[in-house]
Amino acid sequence: MKKFLKYSLILTTLASFYSCSNDDSKPEEIVEVKDPVIAIKLASDFAVQKYNVAEIAPEVTIENGEGKTTAYQWSVKVTGKDGVAKDSIIGDSKTLLFITPKAADYVLDFKVTVDKIVKQASTKVTVSETGKTYTAKALKLIEFIPAPSFLMDSYTTKEEALQQAQISINEGGSINLGTFGGYIVTAFDHTVVNTFGKRDFVVQMAASTATVKYSPVSIAVAYDANKNGIADENEWYEIAGSEHYKSTTVKNYEITYKKPNTTASPVTGTASWQYDTAYLPWTDNKNGSGTITRTNNRRRNNYYPSWAGDSYTLKGTKLFIPTKDVSDGAGTAYNVGTFDWGYGGIKDSSIDISWAVDKDGKKVHLPGVDFVKVYVPTFTALGANDLLTSIFQEVSDLNFPKQ
Repeated sequence: MKKFLKYSLILTTLASFYSCSNDDSKPEEIVEVKDPVIAIKLASDFAVQKYNVAEIAPEVTIENGEGKTTAYQWSVKVTGKDGVAKDSIIGDSKTLLFITPKAADYVLDFKVTVDKIVKQASTKVTVSETGKTYTAKALKLIEFIPAPSFLMDSYTTKEEALQQAQISINEGGSINLGTFGGYIVTAFDHTVVNTFGKRDFVVQMAASTATVKYSPVSIAVAYDANKNGIADENEWYEIAGSEHYKSTTVKNYEITYKKPNTTASPVTGTASWQYDTAYLPWTDNKNGSGTITRTNNRRRNNYYPSWAGDSYTLKGTKLFIPTKDVSDGAGTAYNVGTFDWGYGGIKDSSIDISWAVDKDGKKVHLPGVDFVKVYVPTFTALGANDLLTSIFQEVSDLNFPKQ
């Protein structure tokens, strides 16, 4: 037994020795971590007219950058009111769509950062005048279709409605959009610049009062990328405001309004203000249907555009807006909620073009916008006070230079 233990100890010692010897014979492999190497090729100068886009696309190559985060930054020197020139960030993607409302020479600085390694380059952009005069407001009417409301104008043709809407825009008047889907499209005489980190245009609507309530409005924008002067279907993007991603929001909503039967007898309701509860039928693309009630106070009003035919369909994103009957169930007085940001007709109706998203809800990067669509996203009634509607006033460029 003692012999066995002795030989076992010898074998264990030898095994340990050779094991250590084998480990020592293979030195540790040292992996050298190399810093990223950045190279930038950038044209030295560009030329463009104001309100037009200069696409600046540098060529960037990065060695040893696998698994590392790359950040891009464009900046330009801006002189403040104190006379001091400071760097102002104007972009955070590799390609810059540079657009400005002022004719001048600009030096743009481009910075690429990979971890802690930074590489910079610069280019000059000469922006010239166009010889045209511009205005801050979107004064050109492109399209206008109102949804039903008791404020419906009595035009017999769509052409008459468009003519009057254009006159109202020119004179600073107001235009009734009605209930859900009613919309107006206006165009600027210049591209409203998508200013980095700032809000770009404002949508003015009629303000609610203690007794008269109006709905906020949704906004869609289009940049005339092909410069054909038309807001093409594939150029439209929705401004995704505070309500856009909520569970109560209904995307791709469509509602069809049917012309009232003027010969039918009114179907009065239980409340004194319900003059005709079967007045204006509607259906939607979510298997919904119903009627818009004609109220007693508006029983002589026409709620339906006479030029729209037997029916017409309006589309958009439908938003929930909270309402509360504060008349003990009588339906004669209501409180109406609002939205936080990204809509017209709210406390702050200024819009950042960077809030634009495509049909899948993904952010898009637009250099600016030429067309703005304003439409009513809510569909609700306020009892004796009729439908919750909205009244358009104007759209204007917030960063328009002072003349």
